[in-house]
Amino acid sequence: MTARVGVIGLSHLGLVASACLASLGFEVTAVGDSALAADLAAGKLPIHEPGLEDLLARRPPAFTGDYAALKGAEVVIVALDTATDGENRADFSALERHIDLALPWLPADGVVALMSQVPVGYTRALVERLRAKRPDFRSRVYYWVETLVIGDAVARYLEPERVIVGGPDAQVGPEPALDALVARFGCPVFRMNYESAELCKAAINFYLAASVTYANTLADLCEATGASMAAIAPALRSDRRIGPHAYIRPGLGLAGGNLERDLMHLRDLAARHGIGAALPALILEHSAARYDWLGRAVERHVLRTGARPRVALWGLAYKKNSRSTKNAVSLKLLRDLAGRALVIAYDPQVTLETTADLQMAASALQALDGADALVIVTDWDEFGAVDPSAIRERLRSPVVVDAAGVLDGERSRRAGLTRVAVGEAP
Repeated sequence: MTARVGVIGLSHLGLVASACLASLGFEVTAVGDSALAADLAAGKLPIHEPGLEDLLARRPPAFTGDYAALKGAEVVIVALDTATDGENRADFSALERHIDLALPWLPADGVVALMSQVPVGYTRALVERLRAKRPDFRSRVYYWVETLVIGDAVARYLEPERVIVGGPDAQVGPEPALDALVARFGCPVFRMNYESAELCKAAINFYLAASVTYANTLADLCEATGASMAAIAPALRSDRRIGPHAYIRPGLGLAGGNLERDLMHLRDLAARHGIGAALPALILEHSAARYDWLGRAVERHVLRTGARPRVALWGLAYKKNSRSTKNAVSLKLLRDLAGRALVIAYDPQVTLETTADLQMAASALQALDGADALVIVTDWDEFGAVDPSAIRERLRSPVVVDAAGVLDGERSRRAGLTRVAVGEAP
């Protein structure tokens, strides 16, 4: 077993990777920005991820802002999340800054595994850059594809379906240090060249994004014809060509920036090579328009009286088990309701500054008191556990716009709620 592992980056990916590797018995040193390292050493977590706090309490990595601490590590994993700009394009400036700071301390003849999200061609170019800047750098560099899901990252890191590793050519030979690390996961290992591994990462997100678009298109047809997405989805998953784990869940489009980033990369990559890029472009366009469903539902069912209603809003994070609001529909909705409604919001992890149009509640039920309607935009498990009768008792009017699909339709109907949901006829 590799005794010492270095991890570069203290964002979501680096924290999950370092904590999980430490829990597997490796001696892990995680380096990054000094202020963040100091907070982590003091037990202050900058992210919310189920199970992460417990792992760090049991066997924490050594967090530091001193890149010299990487000296002596046989395997160094670059695991800083790739930032995205306001248009969801990848920004590699922070990633490259961290790599340059670490370069003098990387093993001269060991293993460096890049796990950060990068486009096709990046790893090979990175190897050339590292060798040019440090002539004695002989370490073997690999691209290790990350397929974590925010909100389920710890479980997926510790029990992956497979590990995908890219090397300089298609025949990735034995690499004792890396192989010993990967073997701890007890899953199949797919080995390929850099470009195949990089494209595989983007292709996974491409498929998921296509599934989201497929589900949303079906949902629109259900609403228009009186069909029910809740009834159709289980039948679809029973088809072995689709499968029980298929992502057939309608919603309000893509959010968070990661799927959008990879779609934009594939669209641009196809265009550079003269290949048709219509499908990724169509998915991005379709996703951007999905917010219109929520706008129409709120206009029709919440703002219909013309008065300034009191609206309960459940969810601010872009998805459950996250503190991130990047591309979150909640922020768009708050902007659209400004001056038109008083919003009482609740989210288990996100708190926003109060304004004349926004107040924060201490609980989901408190947000309901005296509200004219409830709008749900984040799929937190606790929202689905609330008894619909308790919702009805607190609402002044029985209207619920369940854009996250967390409430049971039949139970809501029996409780006297008017539930407006994606994929269900009004």
